[in-house]
Amino acid sequence: MRRIATTLAILIIVGGAGVAGYAATHRGDPTSPDVNAVATAMQLPPPAEEVDAATSALPDIAPSGGGTVPAAGSGRFVPAPGGSAVVGAGRLQRYNVVVEAEAGVRPEDFAAAVEATIAEPRGWTAPRRWSFQRVAAGPSDFTVHLATPATTDRICGRHGVRTLGEVSCRGGRDVVINLKRWILAVPWYADAIADYRHMVVNHEVGHFLGHGHVVCGGTGRLAPVMQRQTFGLEGCQRNPWPYPDGRTFLTGPNAPR
Repeated sequence: MRRIATTLAILIIVGGAGVAGYAATHRGDPTSPDVNAVATAMQLPPPAEEVDAATSALPDIAPSGGGTVPAAGSGRFVPAPGGSAVVGAGRLQRYNVVVEAEAGVRPEDFAAAVEATIAEPRGWTAPRRWSFQRVAAGPSDFTVHLATPATTDRICGRHGVRTLGEVSCRGGRDVVINLKRWILAVPWYADAIADYRHMVVNHEVGHFLGHGHVVCGGTGRLAPVMQRQTFGLEGCQRNPWPYPDGRTFLTGPNAPR
């Protein structure tokens, strides 16, 4: 009990950014008990459980049921209607957007948010290696799901990813965004939920494009988008974009396995 109280006191005193800095002291050991205690106090799983695992204006997306996030749904997904123009240059990646029926988010709103992230010049179109197009039907390369926590667990679990009802993942052609994180974000993004939404979409699509996890490249620097920012900033500044200046890919040391 003394340890839990101490951890909660740290969270209260230093706030979100401070927790991120605290986690930075354990960067080389993602299974450190202290990091796990912080994750527990945040009601997030420790980084070791995330095998894989969104300041542009976005639609104001919130659950229709009075602000609560449903823990589970039917697993039935509703596709977003219509599609988008091709954005970017390079190999075309077609994608679908679907929303679980019980999520309380309109598929067209979620699709608009995903499109805004993918079309952003600081995103994955910046290197001109890939172009993207949202399609409602026909062949596609990957699907972006918005799923309740329990359904996220089921889909991610099929790919060997443990999300524990808390985080998002990518497995195969499935990019799965956990509704809980989409709505609530994390403490260090609490005043910038739109940025968290950009980040989580970019992070999981980045996995689809072949990028692995990295860690903070140095205290005070921008966090790479492939850093596990959901678990903390490790002393870095939050950042939702893979190419924050529109030209340079932001990376860091490979994350310990």
